[in-house]
Amino acid sequence: MSTSYLRTTPTPRQDRPGDLCVRLEALRAQLAEGKPDDVAQRLLSKVCEAVERLHTEHTGMAEELLGVYEQLGIIFEVTGRLSTVQTESGVVDLFVDSLRRSAQGRDVLAVEPGALSGEVAGSPQHYTNNWFGALLRQARDRRSVVVEAPPEGSAAGPVSEALIGPVYAGDSFVCAIALTRGPDAKPFRASDMLLLESLTRFCGDVICTHRLVREVREMSIAMVRSLVNAVDQKDQYTSGHSLRVGYFAILLGKALGLDEAALQMLQWSALLHDVGKIGIRDDVLKKPGRLTGKEFDHVKEHPVRSYEVVQGVPQLARAVDGVLHHHEHYDGSGYPAGLAGQDIPLQARIIQIADVFDALTSNRAYRAAYDWRKALEIMKREAGRTVDPEMQEVFSRLMHNALDGTPDGWKRMVERADRFTQVAEEEASGSAGE
Repeated sequence: MSTSYLRTTPTPRQDRPGDLCVRLEALRAQLAEGKPDDVAQRLLSKVCEAVERLHTEHTGMAEELLGVYEQLGIIFEVTGRLSTVQTESGVVDLFVDSLRRSAQGRDVLAVEPGALSGEVAGSPQHYTNNWFGALLRQARDRRSVVVEAPPEGSAAGPVSEALIGPVYAGDSFVCAIALTRGPDAKPFRASDMLLLESLTRFCGDVICTHRLVREVREMSIAMVRSLVNAVDQKDQYTSGHSLRVGYFAILLGKALGLDEAALQMLQWSALLHDVGKIGIRDDVLKKPGRLTGKEFDHVKEHPVRSYEVVQGVPQLARAVDGVLHHHEHYDGSGYPAGLAGQDIPLQARIIQIADVFDALTSNRAYRAAYDWRKALEIMKREAGRTVDPEMQEVFSRLMHNALDGTPDGWKRMVERADRFTQVAEEEASGSAGE
């Protein structure tokens, strides 16, 4: 595919600058006398040809440079906005939107795979039945950019030319990005083809990266879930506890306005907050009655044990605060460091609310579970002593807003909490394919 727009007319022989200057001076003198001869006429003709050639070359070069400038502008804009995109559909929308900004009277659209085969309900008829649909499939099957004008007699409507590029993430066809122009817009240039080819490849690479990140994240969550389940299964009364704590912690974190990065670290911290219990003796962990002082001291080792496990993973450096300090009390009577008030890390205060709430609403060997309203009443009495009073109020309001007036709301919430990591994966997969 050529990208050159320099339309030149080569001559058999090029005059040296000195020779041309001499001839031009002679031509000037003859024209001044009003007596141009045949040689002067030929020289004048050659000068006109040279000027025309230079004009054509400079015009082509200007168009070429303008095309490169447009390409750099679009790529710069896409790169600058990539950090704000979280889904595959968002990636495609970003590229399409950036192309539209410099479309200059051309229409830009993204065509999903299902639309090409008529599988998407309400797909425009022309995707599958006419020249445009055939051109879309041609770009997909060839895996290359195509440009074509509609044949005479086709039902192309106002379209005078179409430029289409397929987006592939590896071997997976994602969509096609199509530009169409009407009769009043400028024809597509080779630089337009090169730009679309570059952008569709870039788009495919970004989507590949999104998929890889999602796969790694899902694998990490699956591994953590297996580890957490192994810990929780040590005691039938705490089975599923870490998943539910993760769920309630994320609800509270979102209500407090935490950003995505902080929520991700909060999720890891909440899921792993009790992982150190794997080192607590079963006879103590599963004891049905009251613990002795020595036994309770042994249980109190688990935050530090959890911290020792998590701190060995550099990527979880921002998750260790909640793991280590989720048993600190707001009045300073907790463990392991005896921190109080705002000195307790935010992550730990959130996890403590979720931890206490799930403990109160779960069966234990020494008591039956409280209903969610009773649990919130107990937590209100503990506000300022065990739990952060402001967070307790936010969490209580959150629960009442979600559950008041919904008879089976608590049941559905617990079911969702028990599937916390699976729900997170499903939502991530769903948003990626939107």
